[in-house]
Amino acid sequence: DEDSELYPEQFKLPKGVYEVKLAKPCGILFEEIEPNRGVYIQDLVEGGNAARQGILKPDDILIGVTAIQIAGAKWERRLIPARKFGLDLVVVAISSNEEKWGCNNVILMVERPGECNRDEVAKFLEFFEPPPDTPWKLPQ
Repeated sequence: DEDSELYPEQFKLPKGVYEVKLAKPCGILFEEIEPNRGVYIQDLVEGGNAARQGILKPDDILIGVTAIQIAGAKWERRLIPARKFGLDLVVVAISSNEEKWGCNNVILMVERPGECNRDEVAKFLEFFEPPPDTPWKLPQ
């Protein structure tokens, strides 16, 4: 909320990008696009949280997820770009949004193929790039 007030232009989603706040379990079957090169929604669990919300669709590509980073006695929840995450890292990121950190949900951001401009989305995601010392930063 604080960031959305400070940087309102970064919270206007590009065309074809959708953001959802879901209780866990999300009720999403993810599949890797290629090993450790992104995931897409293969299907939604009938009656699950994502299906009931009605925003996400099969074939949507995960581009962002909230995750908790712990540093000493401090912790931070942030939306991190996930275009290059593999399935294991997506599961760990979603799982890190725990009640003990005051998180009763996870926020997912997806792009819908055929509706979005991938270059525009990539530019938008630059704002959310985590610092180099985060466990969510992948080697380039």
